[in-house]
Amino acid sequence: MEQYLCFLVADLSLAIPVDQVAEVAPVPPITKIPRPAPHIEGLATLRGKAIPVVDLRKRFGLVNPVTDRHTRVIVVLAGSRSEPVGFIVDSVGEILSLSEAEGAAPPSVPCVAEGLLARALELQGRQLFLPDLAKLADLS
Repeated sequence: MEQYLCFLVADLSLAIPVDQVAEVAPVPPITKIPRPAPHIEGLATLRGKAIPVVDLRKRFGLVNPVTDRHTRVIVVLAGSRSEPVGFIVDSVGEILSLSEAEGAAPPSVPCVAEGLLARALELQGRQLFLPDLAKLADLS
């Protein structure tokens, strides 16, 4: 069984492997950078290290984000990146233990850009999406 950190982006329930999560933190001050891709918010300093920050609402092509007291940054090591990247999410939930046998299905979410979601699982009557972290962390 693998453990996954669950979180929300708009109305999407998503999960990423816990072993790829470095930390979860409140959204820190973000320094804007010149001419970033639309989903890149800028750079944030966490634990003395500057990391790029991606807003997942913008990355998925969803409505403009609203930052509130539940908004968090999930710092991950994604794909072949040796450096961490931060993902702004609406809220962070529980850690779930999931097995591969829990009904993997091809993801189908019309409002999300194709290829950003790797799998979908049916869990206790709700759909849980597993994103492609390497594609989410693409800073171009």
